[in-house]
Amino acid sequence: MQNDIKQYDVVIVGGGLVGTALAAALAKSPLSILLLEQNTVAAVAANILDLRTTGLSRSSATIFQQIGLWEKIEPLVTAIEKLDISEQGGYGSARIDAREFEMSPVGYMAPNLDLIKILSEYVQGLENVSIQAPASLVALEKNTQGYLLQCSSGENELQVQASLVVGADGARSKLRSLLAIDSSHKDYAQTAIISNVRPEKLHNNCAYERFTQHGPLAILPIQDQHCALIWTHASEQAAAHMALDDDAFLAALQQAFGHRLGRLEAVGERVSYPLSMTTASALYKPAAVLLGNAAQSVHPVAAQGFNLGLRDVQSLVGLLQQQDYKLDGLDQLLKVYADSRVADREHVIKLTDGLTRMFAAQFPAARALRGVGLRVLGALAPLQRVLLNRNSGMRYLNHWFDQ
Repeated sequence: MQNDIKQYDVVIVGGGLVGTALAAALAKSPLSILLLEQNTVAAVAANILDLRTTGLSRSSATIFQQIGLWEKIEPLVTAIEKLDISEQGGYGSARIDAREFEMSPVGYMAPNLDLIKILSEYVQGLENVSIQAPASLVALEKNTQGYLLQCSSGENELQVQASLVVGADGARSKLRSLLAIDSSHKDYAQTAIISNVRPEKLHNNCAYERFTQHGPLAILPIQDQHCALIWTHASEQAAAHMALDDDAFLAALQQAFGHRLGRLEAVGERVSYPLSMTTASALYKPAAVLLGNAAQSVHPVAAQGFNLGLRDVQSLVGLLQQQDYKLDGLDQLLKVYADSRVADREHVIKLTDGLTRMFAAQFPAARALRGVGLRVLGALAPLQRVLLNRNSGMRYLNHWFDQ
């Protein structure tokens, strides 16, 4: 069934966290917005051990404050006040208490279901935002007004005219492909096992990053004194660990992590994700721009991916706000946007890729060098302050919504 062409100022392709955050950030604008999402969002009840979580940096908390949603999000998050960084079998470690630098919290852990629920409910109530879900982008054609998008929604076909089209549709972005923007792909030959665990001891708002013989292991504080688990393995090893029963998996995890939190008493449902890095060769084409994982999908070792994408959102909205949301001269605006994201983007890509390569090497000299580095970090307060500053993302924020 063919529908009439509908006109929008902005069409956002992808209704995940980044796409929905963009729609929310444009709530006070005069722009008409369409959010296209290929899946239906179903809120489901979940046991505490089966909740997926997202790490939020201080910059992300600030952005949600600017949007006006932090008051709803804050009661649901768990603050990270301390960091414990170590290597299995190594003598080096670093324990950092952000409260000593008046930089606490370092960040927050937010339940995914709650975060997407708050964003979705907010966006659904906006007069200037329409949502089409499920709907998939099929084709697009450049014209003098922007782009004509051909979409599939169930048995219906939908034609949409957009002055600006935004790709927030993930690492395998359909929009990026249709725009003929090249991307580079790096397969780490690693798989992340993600779950939640219940430890014997209180986590005391400490995030643990441990570099094991299998790969990086993060145990992060979440609500009700549970912890989120992200454990990276070589892909063939991940398959073997996924096949273990809960008791055997907990035993292997305990051996790798140690007893910093006492006995690990229970583990939730485990899921696994192959890890790679995908980076777009360009962030924009005329009247089109990429955000979040569509622009750069990075290794989760430092939990930077969503925070980087949220700063993409803030930068774009800040530039639109500076010109009163007028869409004249879009190409120049998008060039300025792309230029403004270079430093932040390169920092996160180099950080995540560098950490992955640095801790993958297991030969004695590399392990010794890492041990020295961790001991130096643990001993030097100025170096700890630099680390906290760089990972907060605050230096890459634009100032907008300042009333």
